[in-house]
Amino acid sequence: MIINNVVHGGPCLKIPAHLSFGQYVIDKLREHSQEDRIALINGDSGHKTTYKELLQNVVNVATGLKLLGVKRGDVVALCSENRIEFIVSSMAAICCGATVTTLNPIYSKDELTHVLNISRPNILLCSQTPLRTHLATFKSLSFIKKIIQFDGTVLSSDIISYESIQVSANAFEYEAEEVQGWTDNVYILYSSGTTGLPKGVMLTHINALYAAANFENKTTYDEAYSRFLTIVPWYHAYGLMTTINYFTVRKTLVFFAGFIPDKYFGAIQQYKINVLLMVPPMVVFLAKSPVAARYDLSSVTVAWCGAAPLTRETIEAALKRMPNCTGIFQAYGMTETSTAATKDPDDEDATRKIGSGGMPLPGVKAKIVDLETRQKLGPNHNGEICLKGPVVMKGYAGNEAATRDVFDKEGYIKTGDIGYYDQDGYFFIVDRLKELIKYKGNQVAPAAVESVVLQHKDVAECGVVGRADEVAGELPTAFIVLRPGATVKEQDIKDFVASRLSPEHHLRGGIIFVNDIPKNPSGKILRRALKQRLQDKPKSKL
Repeated sequence: MIINNVVHGGPCLKIPAHLSFGQYVIDKLREHSQEDRIALINGDSGHKTTYKELLQNVVNVATGLKLLGVKRGDVVALCSENRIEFIVSSMAAICCGATVTTLNPIYSKDELTHVLNISRPNILLCSQTPLRTHLATFKSLSFIKKIIQFDGTVLSSDIISYESIQVSANAFEYEAEEVQGWTDNVYILYSSGTTGLPKGVMLTHINALYAAANFENKTTYDEAYSRFLTIVPWYHAYGLMTTINYFTVRKTLVFFAGFIPDKYFGAIQQYKINVLLMVPPMVVFLAKSPVAARYDLSSVTVAWCGAAPLTRETIEAALKRMPNCTGIFQAYGMTETSTAATKDPDDEDATRKIGSGGMPLPGVKAKIVDLETRQKLGPNHNGEICLKGPVVMKGYAGNEAATRDVFDKEGYIKTGDIGYYDQDGYFFIVDRLKELIKYKGNQVAPAAVESVVLQHKDVAECGVVGRADEVAGELPTAFIVLRPGATVKEQDIKDFVASRLSPEHHLRGGIIFVNDIPKNPSGKILRRALKQRLQDKPKSKL
């Protein structure tokens, strides 16, 4: 419904009155543990964890953390690759009334120090590899009182082993700690930092409960949508929140710590995976790589993709590899909106628009505003996407100025994304506000150029940024990863783009062939890193 140039997602969903996400998770795990159902499968080891075992593990670790002194209001940090201890500990800490914060295990020392000084955790749980790298940094921060090591022999005598904190308790009598769901933080997660240093996003129990409520629908317990495959890192909001939310609706998740094509497609074939949780580079790989053709992907009925927009061409090419897949659906959101704020409708009788981020979720309102006047725009006009509703964060931890700046006068969060909605209320994402290239006064969306470059048969990956130029302001420049064996020349790709896009989009800054395109964990291209690479390259002429 569109009212006064605001797209409404409909009535709010119901959430439990106790407003404790920890108790909600425990209740759901108990419900599902009555069956002998598998919750998690480690794709590398093949180890399976039932819902009954998962419930018992969460309760045991929560009991142990409470004995260590973890209480409501504390912050518990997790730093690890995807492993069962990570997901169990996150749910256990939440049950203690604590706030969970997650750390990318490959952060640099400066990045790690920056985010830890935002959340200031009391306790850190970490796997051996990142702990060996960052132990000195962790020990230099006085607010970290205890360090718990997930695996291997503890690295020093003052580190606590994960096994020692597990205390056997009755899983069917356990109660999560009381919280104030409308104010207490369940997560402090970090924005991607592509437009500056990462900020700590405070998400409350209500935010988490509402995000989980969106997973309840008529296909919740449908066996055709029961086996999921994910490699999305659990230290990222998309990975952590969706994984826990899928537990609440009784799904089986196969997980990997990273993307190895043969293992990934082999798991689809072995476990008869129904649903893929993907990021854009994986969809592009699926569309273009011959590896996928060696495996039986006929069990896949649905794929979900977030983090960045996909083109119609990429989606259609990927779908050809999965004969029974009804669609590659997209959702749009950000850490600040508890992941998704809009999504493709996945009902069988729903209208789908390829390339769209879908419509606002129930209870969410969305508008497009003019970049200069901030006035609300009607359908099919590009502007900044702004969102309001129960999925929107409380604010940025320890940063009142940034919190004030990100909300407008009507209480909408300013996403920094450029897009539009059509006459039916479907949203389409064009690009990031701060990543637009200014060529002779024209605004050029890098994603628009990338989508065309990726249509070239010899291109595997592409990232476009603006190269500074005295005359034009910025020149569109492409970093390109070629497919194996490709011999295409730079001018061929320039001509390919020029034949399909208006003059301001032409690759006047040139093409730089590279071995990889830097991305953050959710698959977004790190254009800032690409611009840094430009400083060592010779300037192109107009």
